[in-house]
Amino acid sequence: FTPQELAEISGEFTPSEFVRGVTGVDNVCERAAVRAGGELIVRKQAGGGVTVAVSREPLVISLEGESA
Repeated sequence: FTPQELAEISGEFTPSEFVRGVTGVDNVCERAAVRAGGELIVRKQAGGGVTVAVSREPLVISLEGESA
């Protein structure tokens, strides 16, 4: 996602001035997880040079077309 797309995501995200300086947005991993779809369920985790966040997209089951 572009910095502009990520900046448009509303919510409370863990800010980083370092990340802002490099990417132009204060948080990439949490914003990207939410932008990809769903609710943020694991906030920013960093280790070994990698930063991740996890979101969960709602599961929708459709029974359309099935007979009862």
